[in-house]
Amino acid sequence: MKNNKRHRTFANRLHLEVYLTVLVATLAPCFVITIALYYMIFNVMAGQLAVPEAIAYNVIPAAKRVSLILIWATPVTVFIILLLAYRITFRILGPFDRIVRELEECVTGKKQGHIIIRKGDKFKPLVDGINKLIDKRK
Repeated sequence: MKNNKRHRTFANRLHLEVYLTVLVATLAPCFVITIALYYMIFNVMAGQLAVPEAIAYNVIPAAKRVSLILIWATPVTVFIILLLAYRITFRILGPFDRIVRELEECVTGKKQGHIIIRKGDKFKPLVDGINKLIDKRK
């Protein structure tokens, strides 16, 4: 049986593009939420208090707590999302190049037999259909 393990970080260009899209889609809301939280803290506190010293006295500790939560929660959340996205996209987009390459080899006669994919790859129904066509062609 053929070894189908990949040794590249990203399976192909499409995998990189999808992963970068997920990265931007993860980081953009983090930045918006951070800005919105700081805006809310300063806006609410400024609207409630008329004395600048009182604003600073109440806002700075609240901003420090929000900052501490954001410093810890954001990277952990982003890391988990990106790890899951990488694993899912690798299973979907990883076999794509291999299937195309092996189909081309079948057409040119360089390859005989079935297309083999790893367990868990998401193109299994497609590959099963292609393998049935290959069996009929023999």
